[in-house]
Amino acid sequence: TVERHDAGAPSCVGNVLWLVLAGWWLALTHIVTGIAMCITIIGIPFGIANFKLIPVSLFPLGREIVPTDEPFAAR
Repeated sequence: TVERHDAGAPSCVGNVLWLVLAGWWLALTHIVTGIAMCITIIGIPFGIANFKLIPVSLFPLGREIVPTDEPFAAR
């Protein structure tokens, strides 16, 4: 994901509301499942992927998902 520079103030207010109401709960779930997956060798890549999702689950508004084959498409 990349930041959208045209998101503005409503995105910031929405992120604060999201963080208070649901974001911290999702982030905590990603932390717990990431640790649980890292216990086994096979689960380590999935655990690392869970850790990478923590910032997106905390502040999802004002971000844009770009394909991995075009990492600079949205900039």
